[in-house]
Amino acid sequence: MAGAGDDGVSYDIAIQLLGFTDGALLDDAVDAIAAHDGATLFKTMDRVIESGHDPRRFTADMLERIRDLMIVDALKDSTVNSILRDMPDDQMERMRNQASRIGSANLSRAADIAAEGLTQMRGATAPRLMLELICGRILLPIGDSSDSGMLSRIERLERAENLAPMSTVRSSEARTVEPKESTGSTHATSEVTHSKVEEVEPTAKSSSVSQSGAFDISALRRAWPDVIEDVKKRRRLTWSLLSASAQVLAVDETAITIGIVNAGARDSFVRSESDEILRKAFVDVVGIDRRIECVVDPSIDTNTPAARETRTSEAPTDKNLLSGAALLAQELGAKVIEKNL
Repeated sequence: MAGAGDDGVSYDIAIQLLGFTDGALLDDAVDAIAAHDGATLFKTMDRVIESGHDPRRFTADMLERIRDLMIVDALKDSTVNSILRDMPDDQMERMRNQASRIGSANLSRAADIAAEGLTQMRGATAPRLMLELICGRILLPIGDSSDSGMLSRIERLERAENLAPMSTVRSSEARTVEPKESTGSTHATSEVTHSKVEEVEPTAKSSSVSQSGAFDISALRRAWPDVIEDVKKRRRLTWSLLSASAQVLAVDETAITIGIVNAGARDSFVRSESDEILRKAFVDVVGIDRRIECVVDPSIDTNTPAARETRTSEAPTDKNLLSGAALLAQELGAKVIEKNL
């Protein structure tokens, strides 16, 4: 090209000249939808506009990507290459992970919303406004009374139905912290004060987790399948805990926060010192060395084909094998009750 520099035409310049949509922007948008992360999704839309992409073209490309995800979700691993022939292997693996995290009902509803919004962009309404409204409707199926919205809500409820009672009991226990004696001494008062402090600390910690700082959480989510594969080479126990029941929630200057499906799996992850295995995998794959923090995230879908394949795969050969109690804690969220003899 006549206007190119010494290094030639870069990828960014080429897609701007040809009018193509950057694949990284589509991946960031889909990953944000899969994680129900509205902040990241709207930041991605801002990047779309600031980089000079046409909102109509981006919406059409996003609709085509959702269509590809529906095909991947329907055909699984066997015959999907017969339809999506020109798709690279790494992109295909990334799309399998995205489709399993979003779910078929959510994909169908997102396609309907994107198609309807694309037709409405032909009017006098600003295309950027319509694009942001499309994203908002995809993220929030609560106000949608249509059949697709109902299926989307049912799909989300099914993912967390086994974990909601545990969360309710724990929150109620945390709220009912009272002293045992009404006329207690100074020692009793200090115990109550200490209990209240312990109750407040997790809240402050969770609020700090939501702030991801200046680091790109979208890039970590795109690299998550590669990180999981690296973990599998290091320790199979850690891989079994993460591959089908965990996702990246946040990243800041000191830590990467991982959400795990229930408290039992989270405790098994901590007891087996799997955080160090995951930290090394992030260093090798992404080049980021951060402390690993784990929290319970009940929104993760554990009924996908990938999750079932992980649960039925061969037993881990690592020396830190799960015991019977730890296995029950991982799969069912069970808790050991110690008896006073």
